[in-house]
Amino acid sequence: MTLALALVMGSYVAFVGALAWRASRSPAPGPTVPEADLPTVAVIVAARDEEAVIERCLDALMAQDYPVDRLEILVADDHSRDRTAALVRRTAAQRVPVPAGDLDEMPVEVPSVRCIPVPDAEGSLRGKANALHAAIQATGAEVLLITDADCAPEPTWVRATAEQFADAEVGIVCGLARIEAGAGRFDRVQALDWTFLLGAVSTLAEAGAPATGMGNNMGLRRAAYEAVGGYPALPFSVTEDFTLVRAVAERTPWRVRFPIRPATTVWTLPTASVAEAYAQRRRWARGGLSGDPWVPPAYAGLFVVHALPLLGLALTPGAAALGIAAKIVVDGILLRTLLRTVGSRLGVGDLLAFEAFLFGYLTTLPAALVLQPSISWKGRRH
Repeated sequence: MTLALALVMGSYVAFVGALAWRASRSPAPGPTVPEADLPTVAVIVAARDEEAVIERCLDALMAQDYPVDRLEILVADDHSRDRTAALVRRTAAQRVPVPAGDLDEMPVEVPSVRCIPVPDAEGSLRGKANALHAAIQATGAEVLLITDADCAPEPTWVRATAEQFADAEVGIVCGLARIEAGAGRFDRVQALDWTFLLGAVSTLAEAGAPATGMGNNMGLRRAAYEAVGGYPALPFSVTEDFTLVRAVAERTPWRVRFPIRPATTVWTLPTASVAEAYAQRRRWARGGLSGDPWVPPAYAGLFVVHALPLLGLALTPGAAALGIAAKIVVDGILLRTLLRTVGSRLGVGDLLAFEAFLFGYLTTLPAALVLQPSISWKGRRH
């Protein structure tokens, strides 16, 4: 047991330590692209029953620092059963109001907003992939930016993401999604979990080994999307972003970029409970396991890293405690490196709570997926 612990935890510490070292040496942003050379951009939001959050998202998108004649916002309404479509159409019909006392000023120009009805599912083209494809078909923009209805991008998001496509080798650009952590400890735990996951994925992508993307902060070169046949040519997955990134990375010459920069950050909302957060991660795991053959061994490795030291506490408590402590330290180093990049700090209490959450869901997900393999999402079962 002691030898197994040393091998497993030593390998994990070395791997995460290498990620932290690589993350600390991320390249600087590229040169600013002249406004005349900026591409046409369509921001796509797949929405189903999002009346509680869609206006927050649209407000952030209409405040983007980007030429309005080269930017449009498309909301793909996926058979919403609430007021989502009505709110989008109302926003599309309105101009930004002139502040009181400024009646001599002209109204602020905003990009066009369109509500795109999503057709019924057909074959493997269903779920979010169906909604995204419907919106992509409705625009001729050179660059397609995707975010979720519960997200509010930074005002610099469109420009800072679109500028990266000035590199003719880049086909996909992903960015960091950060949780708007409130006063609650679990909100901050979720924020750390997202940062840890996306930071690891970002570091691997920037090192030339893209693993996946993030569907609430992803830019696509239209030509790269069309080169793989788009979502109609890809197998269905509840993690459609993973499927698309892997297809572009493996079947086209275009590169996948995933730099962590404040300018390309989108802010998302935390789940309301531990149960909802767990269901979210079960959905991610289910989608990942249906993808590339390297994913199941990766999940198995994460399970062993977290389950073995817990078992070791009963058999060789000293070695197990040392392994857990080493893991917490190296995880903290990676998190601190990533958070420093975006101007945040890491608290010890939050780190320990994050580790408890990580141990909890990574050691129980295999049983949860076996006992309940189907996924319920937005009123649909997959």
